[in-house]
Amino acid sequence: MRNIQKKLVALGLTLVLSLSLFGAASAEPAVACEKPGDFTLTATPGNRSMALSWTPSAGADAYDVYYSPRAPFAAQNIQATSFTVTELRNGYIGYSFGIIAKNECGTTWSNSINQVATSATGAPAKPSIELNDNKLHTIGEFVIKWTIWNGNKATSGRLLENGQEVSLHYYEEIGNTSGQSGSWTFRRPPGTYTYQVELINPFGTVLSDTVTVVVP
Repeated sequence: MRNIQKKLVALGLTLVLSLSLFGAASAEPAVACEKPGDFTLTATPGNRSMALSWTPSAGADAYDVYYSPRAPFAAQNIQATSFTVTELRNGYIGYSFGIIAKNECGTTWSNSINQVATSATGAPAKPSIELNDNKLHTIGEFVIKWTIWNGNKATSGRLLENGQEVSLHYYEEIGNTSGQSGSWTFRRPPGTYTYQVELINPFGTVLSDTVTVVVP
């Protein structure tokens, strides 16, 4: 009887060892789960819009289009690598755009882009520049004004005094007017000053002619 029990125990151990070896031989190596790869976003301004396009992210199943300050997505779970955000304010400098690539293993962000929408299709038109010196000889105050009568508008502008920047303004487009203008008011001690306006938009820059002011 004892011999039979010993044989049964030995047989059981042999079966357990055989099954263990079979399981080890048949198990497949674990595959690491990887989130989507790095990719790059670009943005092209349009009239009240921003055309976004990005390089494919390796392993991505879908993309979310993020922009602030709106909350928070312009689109989600899209398969394409481009999307146009609409209903933006031309000239507003607060927009930030980004893309989120995602799969079951995680998410990867693109670079972030701050850009302004604009009705312009090229660099700003060259502005005229003029001096209003009605109060120059009484209190030393004067106004420098620039005007674009027709053509591409600016989204920002710098005023240069004697070749150095003294003021920077940002311009939102209000309504559908064809022109655009801006002005600065100054008081200066006696002396000679030259002024020039540099207008800027996403497509380029332009300089006005210069105007000279002599403060008595």
